[in-house]
Amino acid sequence: MTHTFEIKDNFYLDGKPFQIISGGIHYFRVVPEYWKDRLEKLKAMGCNTVETYIPWNMHEPNKGEFHFDGMLDIAKFVKTAQELGLWVIIRPSPYICAEWEFGGLPAWLLAEDGMKLRGCYKPFLDHIRSYYKELFKVLAPLQVNYGGPVIMMQVENEYGYYGDDTEYLETMKQIMIDFGTVVPLVTSDGPMHESLSCGHLEGALPTGNFGSRTEERFEILKQYTNGGPLMCTEFWVGWFDHWGNGGHMRGNLEESTKDLDKMLELGHVNIYMFEGGTNFGFMNGSNYYDELTPDVTSYDYDGVLTEAGDITEKYRRYQEVIRKYAPIRK
Repeated sequence: MTHTFEIKDNFYLDGKPFQIISGGIHYFRVVPEYWKDRLEKLKAMGCNTVETYIPWNMHEPNKGEFHFDGMLDIAKFVKTAQELGLWVIIRPSPYICAEWEFGGLPAWLLAEDGMKLRGCYKPFLDHIRSYYKELFKVLAPLQVNYGGPVIMMQVENEYGYYGDDTEYLETMKQIMIDFGTVVPLVTSDGPMHESLSCGHLEGALPTGNFGSRTEERFEILKQYTNGGPLMCTEFWVGWFDHWGNGGHMRGNLEESTKDLDKMLELGHVNIYMFEGGTNFGFMNGSNYYDELTPDVTSYDYDGVLTEAGDITEKYRRYQEVIRKYAPIRK
């Protein structure tokens, strides 16, 4: 069955207002044997949508060599979600950050002299086009307009933290459209004027990534949405661990529970992460501010499910909040 999904003053699914209550699960951080289990738990908590990035460096590890099977079978992951009655948000940006090796960009890009990333540099854009040509053969048929569960896709990722090349963002949007994107597009940036002003894009709904101070963040975001819905695309419920950080990072459950409640009162949410999973194959990334802080193999993130997929107190508390806004079977 085909559907319509629109962004106006709110999100509309088949012409009716639709509140996105989503959780992030990166299929490439969870083995396929566990996909159904994790998605069932997501739905049982009350979520109606699942969100995932797509890592370019896994799907095209060498130039022209594409992989969409096994752990990289994104179509299977999406169809499994659909079988369970979940909608899907896809974030296929060439750069995903996600504490993933090189932010998902393939290392072979750097073998080219003069390579310039995330900008209007023809060789970089040519590589994206050849990748998207293959990727969207898989993604395009999965959109709601064609009977799939994909309701939205994201253009780039937190670009306002990186640059302000509007021409590049426009080009990325057009490349997605050229290869078959018909669902609404969003951008996501830090909830500050300096990042939203650089990362927003005409024709794509601006959304925010943050883990606290919901009302304040939404008030700033409101200045960029042109009357559109308010959404936190990454509601940070924990944090990632790097070597030497002194133990497993934990979120503040009391505060995050209140923030989730306020988000659902005022708008829409994607919980980051519902389950963090594992950085397989040395794909853990690193930050470098004052010093190098390489991430550990675990991407537990103090997520709603543990790295092993276990139910947590956070799960139970969030479920009680969601129950106020969506029907959940007892």
